[in-house]
Amino acid sequence: MHELKLTAVILVLLTVGCATYSELTKKDRFEDTVKIYELAIRWSEFDAAAAFIHSPEKEKGLQEKLAEMERIKVTDYVVMKLVASQNESEIVQIVKISYYKTDNMVVKSLRDNQLWVWDADQKGWFLESGLPEFK
Repeated sequence: MHELKLTAVILVLLTVGCATYSELTKKDRFEDTVKIYELAIRWSEFDAAAAFIHSPEKEKGLQEKLAEMERIKVTDYVVMKLVASQNESEIVQIVKISYYKTDNMVVKSLRDNQLWVWDADQKGWFLESGLPEFK
């Protein structure tokens, strides 16, 4: 059910955004990208979140990691800090994620240091640092 809701939200955002996407600045595109990524993480839709990885083939064991993440349920996602590079082609976003594993129901938190990079060829932002490490 959540997957259907998330897919609908993503489709609506993409449809609405397509008309003016070429007019958006890098900053606007970053904000849109991280909002959609945040929704995917908040709904524990890690397959959808993995679509933002810049080079998924570089992330070792991505499919195994996604299978393990099926037990993870996110309860909170708070952006703590943003730091942009001088030319604004890289942005580090520091996020606090609270979550629990369905087999033990103990809420834990992690600090996710996300490295987002601008791909000029694709005119979009991609996650270079990979998915969060839920331990």
